[in-house]
Amino acid sequence: MTVSQTLARFVATATFDDLSEAQVGAAKAAISDTIGCIIAGAATDTGAIVRRVAEASSPDGVATVIGGRRALSLQAAALANGTAAHALDYDDILWTQHGHPSATVLPASLAVAESLGSSGRDVILAYAIGLEINGKLGRHVNPQHYEHGWHGTASVGVIGATAACAKLMGLSEQQTAMALGIAASEACGVRRNFGTMTKPFHAGNAARGAVLAAELAREGFTSDLTAFEGEFGWARTMNARTVPQPEALQAALGKPWELTDPGVVLKRYPACGGTHCALDAILAIRKEQGLRGEEIDRIVCEASPFAKKVLLYPRPTTGLEGKFSMEFSLVVAAIEGEAGLQQYTDKWVADPRVAKLLERTSFESRADLAPVGASDAVPAEVTVHARGKTFSRTVMVPSGDSRSPMTKAERHEKFIGCAAGLMAESAASRLFEDFERLETFAQLGALVGPLREYAARPAAARP
Repeated sequence: MTVSQTLARFVATATFDDLSEAQVGAAKAAISDTIGCIIAGAATDTGAIVRRVAEASSPDGVATVIGGRRALSLQAAALANGTAAHALDYDDILWTQHGHPSATVLPASLAVAESLGSSGRDVILAYAIGLEINGKLGRHVNPQHYEHGWHGTASVGVIGATAACAKLMGLSEQQTAMALGIAASEACGVRRNFGTMTKPFHAGNAARGAVLAAELAREGFTSDLTAFEGEFGWARTMNARTVPQPEALQAALGKPWELTDPGVVLKRYPACGGTHCALDAILAIRKEQGLRGEEIDRIVCEASPFAKKVLLYPRPTTGLEGKFSMEFSLVVAAIEGEAGLQQYTDKWVADPRVAKLLERTSFESRADLAPVGASDAVPAEVTVHARGKTFSRTVMVPSGDSRSPMTKAERHEKFIGCAAGLMAESAASRLFEDFERLETFAQLGALVGPLREYAARPAAARP
């Protein structure tokens, strides 16, 4: 068997009963979190532009576009919802993938599931399969794949999202293998575009590509069965650390599931995950010491060497660039006491208080803060100089990680915050609770269909 065939057999034979209660719970938490991110992201300029283009290129269809006024084709809906999911960089992380799994897997799954009348259980299983394949392939190719410049959210994510679509469509093993091979040729996304609208487009484009790959395979379209491991195939072309082998994959898939090992990281902050340990540290110092921004003389951050490879903007000029700036993230958190949706904006980047403290903020790599595993958190130590004293805090695992998980109440608060100014709080709360019991819904359309009535307002109109 080849890699495509091995993955296809796993997709075809996996059942809902293979998932433990903890894994189902983890899937539902990540799915509801991503829905909140899509609602918020649809109101951004990034989400709105892609949605307009998707609407212009698609006739009326059957797939809901969150924040839009029309149902579109499956591919168009996946593109729009996937881009919105990642527009604010508030969506979840899978360390092994070196990327954001749900922003590709879920939008593609939503579109297909709604069109077929799939159940909540079907969606949970398809999502789990997509996440599993993303993580297992990611373990083979990273960190070299990511460090070479590929954005794993898309370059790996399109593969898992295609597997999820194939499962929902009920494709045969042969058709699924073909779909996965097609997806291998759709893998793309370069990290140089971080800090621009194109980064979230990576997720939307991968979700769209996944739907297309599955649709093509369903109609008999073909690909090479060694598209992953063969010469000139996906792994070698994309600078994989190791080329995945069928036997190793077969032994690893679902043993255990990536849903719980390492588990999905739900983000507390709408910024690159490389900032999160440092943000936890500075916010803890600020709270414990009762510090105000104007009391701070200097901020020193030392972090895992990986952080320097992804945080590209020491002096950002836009809110989007600010999401990939350790210095800005620390400064705005120090001044405001939070690093939320309202802080990562052009307005805050231009604030003179931010500019002043940025000049007294340093960020360097420290080798002993590199995680033990190649695919893990981005530890950081932050030292704040204030009141003639120094206050330090080291954080090895960010809040929201499966080792330091958010409570349901905290996840609910994040969801309500994503919908604030866009949906009535009561409606947002009901939607959150509905997704928390996703497995009880006979048809996904009963959940996402009503979101056609919600039309996103521009982000500037939000309070």
